[in-house]
Amino acid sequence: MMPLANAWPGRGLAIGDLDGDGRVDLLLNNLDAKPVLLRNVAPAAGHWLGLRLIGDVAKQSPRDATGSVAYLTAGGMRRRQDVLSGAVYCSQNDATLHFGLGSAMKVEKLEIKWSNGDVETVDMPAIDRVLTITQGRGVTR
Repeated sequence: MMPLANAWPGRGLAIGDLDGDGRVDLLLNNLDAKPVLLRNVAPAAGHWLGLRLIGDVAKQSPRDATGSVAYLTAGGMRRRQDVLSGAVYCSQNDATLHFGLGSAMKVEKLEIKWSNGDVETVDMPAIDRVLTITQGRGVTR
């Protein structure tokens, strides 16, 4: 089957790494039909890092970190990802931030601007995995 050659009456699209392999998958929400999962099976194109952010409600940040921004530098290139809510029609993307690192073997710098305005620099112990960062505590779990 050639999924991208088909036309579906899509009414929503959710994006996320559903199987934890570092490759982003797609879930189409179709009108009057079952959802369609487009699982990314392409060979890995490089290194990656997934970040789950947890805000501190005592510091006036939402627990789901909505409104927070992560700036990641790897291989001399700076990347930005925002934690968003409700950015797509009839769907919700995975809140995990996914960074493609290419051939970079480490993260040089990770800076998080939390939704309450606090800025935190976090050392990344590893790549090619999903890490959880809790506001004020760094990498947790």
